[in-house]
Amino acid sequence: MRDRAEFYILNNSPEIETYLNQHKQELQLRGCLNPDKAHRNEFADWFFEKIYAMNRVHAPEVTHELLSLASKSNIFVSSYPACIMNGVRFVTHARDVRLKTQNSGVSVPGTENEMFYGQLQEILEFSYLNDFSVVLFKCKWFRCDSRRMVTENNITNINITSESYKDDQFILASQAQQVFYIEDPSRGPNWRVVQHVNHRSIWDITEDVMSDIDLLQDNSSSNFTLFVDLGNLP
Repeated sequence: MRDRAEFYILNNSPEIETYLNQHKQELQLRGCLNPDKAHRNEFADWFFEKIYAMNRVHAPEVTHELLSLASKSNIFVSSYPACIMNGVRFVTHARDVRLKTQNSGVSVPGTENEMFYGQLQEILEFSYLNDFSVVLFKCKWFRCDSRRMVTENNITNINITSESYKDDQFILASQAQQVFYIEDPSRGPNWRVVQHVNHRSIWDITEDVMSDIDLLQDNSSSNFTLFVDLGNLP
């Protein structure tokens, strides 16, 4: 799991896009039979050697951020039951089932504007050198084929019993959009109506509330601030 999470972070860091493309080109020149798999399995080590070789000769392109990413994350990964991201409260599904309100539904757009829907399973903070950190959401994704997801009159219904993308569960916390799943008796106990959430404003967090909140600053390319709310959860 850790290797997949760290590759997702690297593969979604615009700062290293040049190196991602360079590695893919080298795999093609090598005549690799499965370049996508090789890229996923080999890039982290290749990137480490590349950046540290450049750093030894004091290459100006090597920033603290590149060194941090190349060095891989700390062996200890922090896990949280809830967070407030850009004013939106997210809660892991394990905690959500005990609450009256529901905050574990997530969605993310695909490369062709298709939507993927799931439940938030874990909130993970990966720490790197130079006080650099990245927060990932590990999600259970529902299967979204035509048999299990139906959209009629701008209303989307989804069957929540089938899981998909078990090898691709991670997204950046900044990529997540919140959705609610409402029971749909007309289709059966396993179907839900997807309710998208339109958060119109960012919450104002007072100094009194701040005393009960662990504040995490993500210094990655997404450049967002994450509030992890621990004190006010039951």
